[in-house]
Amino acid sequence: MDQLDLFAAEPEEQPTPPAPTAPVRRYLTDLPPAPTLTRPATIRALRSVAPPAPPRPTSRHYRPSTRDPHAHAFEIAEAVGYAWHHSQGGEDIAIPVGTVATLALWPLRGRDAHLAADWWLSLSDEDLMTAFRECWARWWISRPDLIDRATPLHRWLDDEEPPARRIKAVRAVVEAALTRGLLHRTSSADAEVRSEADIMGALLAILRSKGSSDALAEVHTPPSVAELMARVLLTDAPLKPGMKFDEPAGGTGGLYRAAAQVMRERSIDPHDFGWCLTDIDPIAAAGAAVNAIVWDLGPHVLIACGDTLHDGNLVAKAAQEARESIERRDRAHAQATMLAAICKVEALLGETA
Repeated sequence: MDQLDLFAAEPEEQPTPPAPTAPVRRYLTDLPPAPTLTRPATIRALRSVAPPAPPRPTSRHYRPSTRDPHAHAFEIAEAVGYAWHHSQGGEDIAIPVGTVATLALWPLRGRDAHLAADWWLSLSDEDLMTAFRECWARWWISRPDLIDRATPLHRWLDDEEPPARRIKAVRAVVEAALTRGLLHRTSSADAEVRSEADIMGALLAILRSKGSSDALAEVHTPPSVAELMARVLLTDAPLKPGMKFDEPAGGTGGLYRAAAQVMRERSIDPHDFGWCLTDIDPIAAAGAAVNAIVWDLGPHVLIACGDTLHDGNLVAKAAQEARESIERRDRAHAQATMLAAICKVEALLGETA
């Protein structure tokens, strides 16, 4: 850091640089402002994963796949579905979907991040649940708007004494997902790689019963169709920063995944656009919130949950809910900061006493 010299000659007055132009928000005025990032506390569990030193270590559990990413996503989903049902996990599919979402959200990114599979599989039941809770807490600090929308996928972690059968089924899901190469799809430092497949959508397609899918009118758009639609609509479109996309029946966001990929191919940053998505299924909406983080769609993402045909445009309601989530986070952070300051003062007083 440069040191201030009080005896130095006064420098010549420099012209004031022009103020940076504010980002265009012509179409984003109805979205809440991007949440101010708050530096989360260091996760204890994350410190247990030592960065691998060259030469690159090998994993006892992880086998990278060179298959088509969409086929690989369904392979992971099928393995997870078999593991969950074979372990008699129950009818609540939010638990296996939430388990995979936690692994996908784990913040360790980079070339060797997939080697954390060995670490995950070595955890005790108690440490596994602790790592899950800390992962969601970390993301709630930085993106409370999306993590609150994803509540169906992590609500079950509030149970301080989960039944042994659930823990057994969760461990089976963790092993199935990791040994099939989940982290190969979700732990890359490159958002374009993480956006190659919609694992949340594949999980819902596999785990949701036909009757439930019919009742919710769920239709899984094939990835190839989504990519074709994105290219037809966006390849020659005059995309300008500040424009907003709105999907009234978006599922887990497969069309947005394809759109973001087309943008990146054109060197267009998805962060400069607004992404509004609505779905009637709370688990699908929760999966879309997780995907928005994994795919790095940016700060202007709004996920609504409700019946578009019955309730109309739910974007305004979702925007208000997002603002409330950010306000709750800010209050909690202010209280934690105050408590930390009080504890520090008490410790200093104790030392001088």
